Amino acid sequence: MTPFERLKFKMEGKEVDKIPNLNIAMALVAKEAGTDYSTYAQDYRKLVDGNLFCVEKYGFDVVSAISDPVREAAAFGSEIVFPENGVPYCAEPLLKDGYEIEKLKIVSPYDNERTLDRIKAIEEFRKRVGGEIPIIGWVEGVLAECADLRGVSSLMMDLAEEEDLNEVMEIIFRQQCRFIDAQVKAGADIIGVGNAVASLIGPSMYEEFAFRYDKATIQYIHELGAKAKLHICGNITPLLPQLKMLEVDILDFDWMVDCQKIREITEGSNICFCGNIDPVAVMLEGTASEVEAKTVKCIMEGGEQYIAACGCEVPADTPRDNLIAMNKVLYR
Repeated sequence: MTPFERLKFKMEGKEVDKIPNLNIAMALVAKEAGTDYSTYAQDYRKLVDGNLFCVEKYGFDVVSAISDPVREAAAFGSEIVFPENGVPYCAEPLLKDGYEIEKLKIVSPYDNERTLDRIKAIEEFRKRVGGEIPIIGWVEGVLAECADLRGVSSLMMDLAEEEDLNEVMEIIFRQQCRFIDAQVKAGADIIGVGNAVASLIGPSMYEEFAFRYDKATIQYIHELGAKAKLHICGNITPLLPQLKMLEVDILDFDWMVDCQKIREITEGSNICFCGNIDPVAVMLEGTASEVEAKTVKCIMEGGEQYIAACGCEVPADTPRDNLIAMNKVLYR
């Protein structure tokens, strides 16, 4: 089976020759591309080269245009800092003095070099992999983009004080839809939605400030004919009943979320769930045998809905033997 067929069949509940390997890799991709992180995040050609290396050497079953969470912030006008070997970040929050709506202009993702670079990565993937390997594009969830533009601490205070965020969130949503549309047109089969900040709030705040926009984002992705993958770092256990209602195709879950728990809660849905292997304690610091054992445990506990991956990003210095060991046990 090709990786595309493998993942498609898995999401349809059909038999596959191998459990798909959907590890998220960024710093590792930069390393394998022979470049620093700053270049990887700004030069789509390096991002593509490194992803294809990971497919060939480590058995990854997807290629991904993920690199950092501030591409959309750049399109809104934020100044971005590019550490040589660190994740890009905003020099300061664009909305540091409050929700100045006049600063948020909806623009074409083709008119900003950072969003355009991601679009070019997807186009290059499509040229080089055809239809054999699934291509994942990425956007920030609406609440996560609020955090990028406002700053996490300020956003948390706003939520606690029940600040009215409807107007700013609606602008962000409309901008994200444009970026999603451009990536699907470029050739993305799946759009990943990163909403890490959601793990910092409880179910009531998630319901009030995030649920409807995550739901609308996933629905829009589906309307365009693509699949949706939701990534929320951290312990999402309290949010699982709500996340099930989003009707996402693939739900990432971090190492601190019990695999059997997520299986129980998502039972009866069409959701595949992806993750649980600790990227540091197991993948980076463990032995190849420990990686194999943990992967097998996840497969057994996760059942037919389980897709293999670390709970979050694979560290750059992960031993190659560990990556190979994980992939080896995925074959049926």
